[in-house]
Amino acid sequence: MKNILKTEKSVKTLAEIRKFLLSDRWMIALAIFSLIIACLHAHLPEQDFHIWGSVVLGYITGVCFLLTGDIMAMLIPTLFTYVIAMRCYNSLEAFSEIWYLAIPLVFMLLFNLIYYGKKPSAKGSQFFPMLLVSIAVTIGGVGVITPQDYLGGASIYNMLGIGFGMLFVYCIFFPRINATSDYSLIDKLSKIMVMVGLTASLAIFAQYIININDVIDNPGIIYMRWRNNTSTILMIALPFAFFRANKSSYSIIVGFIFYMAMLLTGSRGGMVFGTIELVMCIVMFVLYDKRRRLAYAIICGCFVIAALIYLPEITEFLNYTLKRLFRVINQFLMGGEDTETRVRHYARGIKDYLNNPVFGTGLGNMTNRDIFKNKPGALCWYHCEPIQIAGSFGTVGIIAFIYQFIKRNILIWKKATLFNMTIFLSYISLELMSLVNPGILCPVPYLLLITIFMIVVEKCDDGEDQVKIPIFKKFRDKRKAKKNAKKELVTK
Repeated sequence: MKNILKTEKSVKTLAEIRKFLLSDRWMIALAIFSLIIACLHAHLPEQDFHIWGSVVLGYITGVCFLLTGDIMAMLIPTLFTYVIAMRCYNSLEAFSEIWYLAIPLVFMLLFNLIYYGKKPSAKGSQFFPMLLVSIAVTIGGVGVITPQDYLGGASIYNMLGIGFGMLFVYCIFFPRINATSDYSLIDKLSKIMVMVGLTASLAIFAQYIININDVIDNPGIIYMRWRNNTSTILMIALPFAFFRANKSSYSIIVGFIFYMAMLLTGSRGGMVFGTIELVMCIVMFVLYDKRRRLAYAIICGCFVIAALIYLPEITEFLNYTLKRLFRVINQFLMGGEDTETRVRHYARGIKDYLNNPVFGTGLGNMTNRDIFKNKPGALCWYHCEPIQIAGSFGTVGIIAFIYQFIKRNILIWKKATLFNMTIFLSYISLELMSLVNPGILCPVPYLLLITIFMIVVEKCDDGEDQVKIPIFKKFRDKRKAKKNAKKELVTK
């Protein structure tokens, strides 16, 4: 590219293009395109709009990879691609017919790594815990899993995605993500997450508007296969809406929009853990964003009053989700042969761990297909992160993942700022959702996002001016006062 860009004009043009790829206008354009594809898919679900929309967005992402080495600029189209791609449930056969379209994308990715790449760095605080997790994931199932299952396509992809592949991504990204004077990493990442969450939310609302006649005839939740994935991305994005309220109070309304969209998906995990997350966000930002405390109180109060007034109607509308939620809780407590697939997976995962306590049964283990026949190209998930770690990687995996969890939280809490607390709320909410779904064990986009979050936190702690918030200040002050009182008594 250096040979192509010989003139001053071409260099200037490329700089302007790279600036545009980080702009709000570009994000809005991608959001509008994604919404159009979502609406077409909602109106004509039997057509392949979602598949071809994913392909187009994939190529847009590839072009961005050619034009810039900025990780934030590359992340923007990647996430919008996922907003549409998650609708491609059980579409492996359709994508396999157009596999050749992936070839140019592979070359675009390789070009990016070679041309824009810097020397990989192992200096990040998360390198060692990720290395331990990579080893645990790779040796999971030793002596138990069959070679066919271990070397299966889905198994290799997820093992690399959770393990050494993501470690490689971390080492590649760490030197390429830096706090610079060109723009604020914190501001850019929070904008990206809010815009992606808003697009996912509007796509859900569009689903209801397009099918409004059915909704009027049969008031209630519309069934969506992608409900858990949509809820998961919304849970990751929700705290950033509250964080953006730091600059504009109305952004808190966006957080409630995310929550309403979660409820409309019909996801039980989104309903339960999304509610917990919303409460955590309100408490966190009311406590530590004092300048907008009144605005938070007024907005939250309006939503609570409206919810109470229309509680019977809301409960009736969400009846489908509530019934499914109470049924699974009852089955979990009572047991029996007719329990839901997820509950039986939990029991099987615990049994697999007890039978193979050191290394587990391996991530690609397919012996549990008698409970649920997984789709082509997918793993036989236990749908619960702690059980998945124990069942697939054994005690070795449990130790590695706990160590990684601790190191992530040490990094986040080392410097208590509103941004770091936003990352904490986003991360811990994903962990909550992962109690009932693969969640954070899915390499793209969830684990990839958390990996990027950790790098941004580490780089911005020293690279950007942030005001510390008084987490546990009262507790520390009381403890200090007691110590001083004791010293005074001793002196006397």
